Parts: sequence; C-alpha cells; structure tokens
Amino acid sequence: MTRRHAIITIFLLFVSTIISVLWTACNQEKQEVIRIGAIIPLSGYAAKYGGWIKEAIELIREEVNEKGGIRGYKLEIIYEDDAADPTKAATAMSKLANIDKVPAVIGSWASSSVLAQAPIANRTKTIIMALGASPKISDAGDYVFRAAPDARLPLNKLIPYLVNQGNRTIVILYINNDFGKDQADVFRHAFERSGGTVPLSEGYDASSTDFRTYLIKAMEFRADGIFLAGYAEVGRILKQARELAIDTHFYSSFPFENTDVLELAGDAAEGVIYPHFFDPESNVGAMKEYQRKYFARYGRPSEGFAAEAYNGMLIIVEVMKQVGFSPEAIKEELYLLQEFPGLFGEVSFNDKGDINMPMLIKTVRSGAFTVVME
Repeated sequence: MTRRHAIITIFLLFVSTIISVLWTACNQEKQEVIRIGAIIPLSGYAAKYGGWIKEAIELIREEVNEKGGIRGYKLEIIYEDDAADPTKAATAMSKLANIDKVPAVIGSWASSSVLAQAPIANRTKTIIMALGASPKISDAGDYVFRAAPDARLPLNKLIPYLVNQGNRTIVILYINNDFGKDQADVFRHAFERSGGTVPLSEGYDASSTDFRTYLIKAMEFRADGIFLAGYAEVGRILKQARELAIDTHFYSSFPFENTDVLELAGDAAEGVIYPHFFDPESNVGAMKEYQRKYFARYGRPSEGFAAEAYNGMLIIVEVMKQVGFSPEAIKEELYLLQEFPGLFGEVSFNDKGDINMPMLIKTVRSGAFTVVME
C-alpha cells in the first residue's frame, strides 16, 4: 500500500468513525427523550391561567432534566393551545395520543375541554392529569385523573361558613359553560340542604361585558348575598354592582383568585369571600421550596393554578420514576398512590381519580388575597 493510499484509508476510517458516532448520538438522544403532552389555554379568555400553568410546567421540566431526567430520559413537553375550547381540546388530545404517542397529558384547565378529551384518552389508553373542577370529570373514565379538587370540595367548605354568617337567601349568577353550570348546581343543592333558599340561578354568556340587567334582576329578590361562578369577568360584575350602589355580600369560587379580577374590580373586590386550595404562605416544606424556586425563575410568587399544575406534574414524574412509561402501569400506580408528599401536604387519589386536598376560606383585604379560615 502506497503512502497516499494509507492516508486515504486512514481519512476514510476517521470520517466513518465520526459519522458512526454522530449517528449513534442522534439515535441515542432520540431514545432518551420522554414526551408528555400539555393541553392548556394559551389564548382566549383563560389565557392568563394557561400562562401561569405553563410557567409551572416549564419549572419542573427544567428541574427534572437538571437532575438527569426520568429513568435517564430527558423530559420534553409538547404544548397544545385549546383556548379553553372543547373542540380544540379534543383535536389536540387526538394528536398527542395518536401521532405523538405521549403516555400522559396534563390539562386541560377548562372542565368542558377535559370532558371532550376523556373519550380519546380512554380509547387510546393515555393518562390525563386534568386541572378542571367539574363533578362530571369524576365519571370521565379510568385514565382520567386530576390535580384540581372536585368543585364540590371548595363549595362544601364555603357553604357552612356563609350559613354561619347568617346568610339564608342567596342568588346565583354563573358563566354559562360546564364549569359555571356545575358550580351553580352544586352550590344550590348544598345550600338548600343546609336550610337556605336560592330564588334565582341565572347564567350569562362567556362573551358578556354588561351585567347590569342581571344584577338589577338579582336584587329584586332582596337576597342576603350573591354567589358568582365565573372567571376574570367576575371583576367587571363587581365593579358594575358598585356603580349601581348594590349593597350586599358577594361570594365566589376559586377562579376568583386572579389578579385580573382585582384590576377589573378595584375596591369593589374588597371583602368578597371564596374558597381555595392555595395558601402562598403555607408552612408545608414542599410549598416553601416551590415558591422559592418559582420566584427565582419568574421574579414573582406563584399563584394557585400554577402550583396545582406543578403538583400534578410532580406526581406524574414520580410515578414514572417508579413504574416507567407504560400508561397502564402509570394508571395502576396512581390509583394506589397514598399520602404523596406534594405541595399541598399529603395527597392521594380516590377510585374516581379525584385528588384529596385541604380547602381554605379566603377574601380580598387591602387589595390582596388573604386566608380567613383554614
């Protein structure tokens, strides 16, 4: 072999080795990625909630990968924006389950979206860790779990409180979707069982901006208070009630805890009573650490829905570390989960896939969301 041939042979071997190494690295990287889907509202009326949720998901994704991933696999999140629309949520779920082949999906935040996703999840055997609160989600199927409390839990905390405060007649105004209807129905049934009366329960369209007619009608019943089951638009309702000089007690549900509500309502939000699962000043060690990391990452404290999503993702990650990536194995392990040390203390799932967590009574005091009673 001539010197030239030897050089050429060595060069070809070098190039072949480089190509082989690169090919192996690329394929190894492909094999070492585990993808989880996230269906959340990143546009539309609920985009602020979705933005907070995404921040929490990104925080835990970064933490997991900094610690070596899940069983050596790098964690990636495939985000789908459903705009809190059930049709978009179903389309996103079909893509994630059938094309991306993810073993699990976190979200959606909207109950109507979760209910649209559920049949696809059960058919494809894909885990959903939902953030919706509708009681209907309890019967959505074996592959549907949720990191959010069932709507009955916070209202079952609120109603004894307002009865003890002397409320005997309450009017309900609710957003006309699955969440609002369920909140209105749960509230009315529980309040009436407690001896109270609901003379009016009326829904409004999600696109509504003028609520004066609803408020004037509500006040005709001279009720002790008004229960508002909605989202950020509740702030506009409160402001318009102030403009109409309506003097009554206002109550709401956990989506009330949104800075958009305070911006829309101003001083009219003061004193509104609502139930919630989130105490930013909690003494639970995991919550303290989460708040520290969240503030370091985003420059502000976390709110409740972000913490809820982080907790749900934390559960999925820890279960995958235990049993791997088979949806069937994940499902079985989630049903067996007991006293998991999450952000809200020890949590577990019942046989419907619903999470158990403690509830609080909160209010707005001097422009801040404040715990009234644990």
